[in-house]
Amino acid sequence: MKANYLTEGMVKKNYRCSLLGHHYVEIKKVNNHFSEYECSICKMQATNDTRGHKITLTSQLKEINETLFYLNLKKQFLSKFYFKKEQ
Repeated sequence: MKANYLTEGMVKKNYRCSLLGHHYVEIKKVNNHFSEYECSICKMQATNDTRGHKITLTSQLKEINETLFYLNLKKQFLSKFYFKKEQ
């Protein structure tokens, strides 16, 4: 007996995400504007674009986020220890 073509695609693990949408949880805060997210159901990773919408996380975007994260750390370190504001 052949399976129905509508139920055949729903057998996958992420059928709930395809019907109801993803349930994103923030896994890494890159800086004030960008974050990395992961769906708690299907484990799909996403990040913010320049407009604030979530897009799928590719290897190129992961490298960009990593670079932004380390630049932000460097900025915080320099501002905390080397450029102290005198009061």
